[in-house]
Amino acid sequence: MFDYIDVFKLEAKCFLKDFRKKHQKEVDVAAKYFSGKSDLSLMQAQHIVAKEYGFNSWDDLISAEKWDLAGALNAKQNKHLSSPLKIWYGNDEYSYSTPERFGIKGPAVREDLDLVNYTEVHSYGVASYIHINNYDVSEADLSGLDVSKATFDDFTIWPQDRNKKPKNFSPQEFMEKRKNPGLGIRQLHKQGIDGRGRNVAIIDASVLRPHLEYRDSLADYINLKDGDLSRAYANGGWGVSVMVGKTCGVAPKAKLYYFAVDFIDDDYSPYARALDKVCDLHQNLKSLGKKGIDVVVLNNLYGKEDLGEALQRASDLGIFVCISLVNQTDLECRMYGDVDNPDDYVVHNNRVFGENSLCVVGYGQTVPCQYTIGSYLFNATSVLRTFWLAGLYVLGKCVKENLTSEEFFKVAFDTGDYRKGIGVIVNPQKLIDQLFK
Repeated sequence: MFDYIDVFKLEAKCFLKDFRKKHQKEVDVAAKYFSGKSDLSLMQAQHIVAKEYGFNSWDDLISAEKWDLAGALNAKQNKHLSSPLKIWYGNDEYSYSTPERFGIKGPAVREDLDLVNYTEVHSYGVASYIHINNYDVSEADLSGLDVSKATFDDFTIWPQDRNKKPKNFSPQEFMEKRKNPGLGIRQLHKQGIDGRGRNVAIIDASVLRPHLEYRDSLADYINLKDGDLSRAYANGGWGVSVMVGKTCGVAPKAKLYYFAVDFIDDDYSPYARALDKVCDLHQNLKSLGKKGIDVVVLNNLYGKEDLGEALQRASDLGIFVCISLVNQTDLECRMYGDVDNPDDYVVHNNRVFGENSLCVVGYGQTVPCQYTIGSYLFNATSVLRTFWLAGLYVLGKCVKENLTSEEFFKVAFDTGDYRKGIGVIVNPQKLIDQLFK
């Protein structure tokens, strides 16, 4: 389980190390508290870190409530943003939920959840995917559960009896493995193809929280919403982590500009206005001699017809506008499969869009948990393929500056692994190798 105090302990050690290397930033900060000292102890470094984060002393820091530690991290780490993000203050129920707080007891978690047949009842029917995140399922027999079809998190309370758990299943180990974006993406990262130097954007109706998974990837957060931002919702962070997260991301070194918009029914005009803002940003970055925006993801948008002139402008500027497309098939890895092996993937919910579809990872990934800025959740039920695909496009731009979305899709199909009756599973390594030629 994530512990905020570990962040501060590590920061104190790093501060001391850099101070002893005579890094100017650390030397200047240390002089504010221990003027004239040529060396520091770890205790003194801890004191400096505590003061820099707004605490009176290290003792005060380590005895602080965890929401205060989280708030201190947010305040310092995100103050460079033009519209800083906030954690939920004053309402512990939202920030640090536990099953006990909700009064949940044993297998009778919710009336719509069947922990015998491992199904959920929805208005549209019975789903074979279940949500047990933030719930106590310790009294249920989960020995037959396919955990790849269950959304759970750091706060899920599992059975203590090993005979009631799925065989050879460790929740933490499973979630850690599923942080891997899959299909060999991390092998590209080892080659230095990780999105460094590239800029991306997301336009989403959701508000983003500054999870430790992606806070360092945020170049800016642009608020175009009319509503209150004092509460920050979690689901915006899932796509962000898949796209640019430091451990979950396809392009972990890319910098993200996040545009928060209002979304009401079928009114897509806020997306069009935000896309114009992305174009403005792109041109401004270029005028400063920097890289422009490679790709912008418009989440929850399934057609471009309502984007009007903004779409044409983005196209003219060479920005790939990435939305959910019907010719993309969502894949998910089997329960104990190897996420880097395409043979271990199946089509999510048997939804095949034809052999001309491009198959990418869309479900079954570990993403930031919505309860704290440091915990994680295995998400079996939210489609994230658009973000995964956009991240892969950024990796392509790393090796071919003039890459277009049209060429990207063509090469992805040409180098992918054909599967009869399903489509073409994208092969990131072969795609990148081809773009190098």
